[in-house]
Amino acid sequence: MKRLTQTHSFRTLSSKESTVSQIRKATDELIEKVIELGDSETDETSLFRIMSYTQFSLQTLQKKSRNNTFNSVLFD
Repeated sequence: MKRLTQTHSFRTLSSKESTVSQIRKATDELIEKVIELGDSETDETSLFRIMSYTQFSLQTLQKKSRNNTFNSVLFD
């Protein structure tokens, strides 16, 4: 379930030390991983759980974001 949230990309997104450039690159990399997982995972229940957990984690990061860097990079 934590497969995507344990990647380097996700750690970069969750780091308060990441620059806008690093966040953009990490976002692109995470999107690639999501696509790869969607194409390769054969167990739909497992895929749903992984994606739901990742979505919850991203939403939590968004809420915790002290500045709007994370929000503006991902949601604009």
